[in-house]
Amino acid sequence: MRSLRERWDPVDLTWLLIPAAIGLFGLRTAMIARRLKAAARTPSLADPRALIEAKASLSVHRDHLESALASPRAHLEAAKGLSRIPKAAVPHSRMDRMVEDFLPDRRL
Repeated sequence: MRSLRERWDPVDLTWLLIPAAIGLFGLRTAMIARRLKAAARTPSLADPRALIEAKASLSVHRDHLESALASPRAHLEAAKGLSRIPKAAVPHSRMDRMVEDFLPDRRL
């Protein structure tokens, strides 16, 4: 009579575990697919936390967009304000520069 070790081969167990693992994987995939399909059919059953996070993310993006749109307006307003300041006349000739140096507001 042969001993238990001689009758039992570890390869036999492998041939049983591989189909069981494949079957378990297929079953789990089918269950996940059914849950996703049901969630897609009824969006009211979706995770409310995910909806809240999506709304918050959207508002953050909207704030960035509004600030980006507002900054050119602010630059334009500043440029308009600077353009309204009267510019001093630049003397063209050497004589004009000499005369301006002796004006009362330019003296030391």
